[in-house]
Amino acid sequence: MELNKDNLNFEENIPDPDEIRERYPIEDDSDTLEPFVDENECREINTDDPEDIAKWAQEFQISIEDLKSAIVLNGNSVKEIKKYLSV
Repeated sequence: MELNKDNLNFEENIPDPDEIRERYPIEDDSDTLEPFVDENECREINTDDPEDIAKWAQEFQISIEDLKSAIVLNGNSVKEIKKYLSV
């Protein structure tokens, strides 16, 4: 540990970062992490249900008319609508 003196003459022991890394190694868990799957992306927007259309329009923060246009252009898959809107 090194001794640190600040301008007010207080002494503080600061541990060496390499020493901390040796004592407390961090395991790499990137190979065990599972990809994030959004359950809603597998859904389809029910175009026959005005409440479902209104809910998804609010979710995407667009007007109902804009959502209907996006559905006409891309189908009613939530995943495709998200991709179209770049959400």
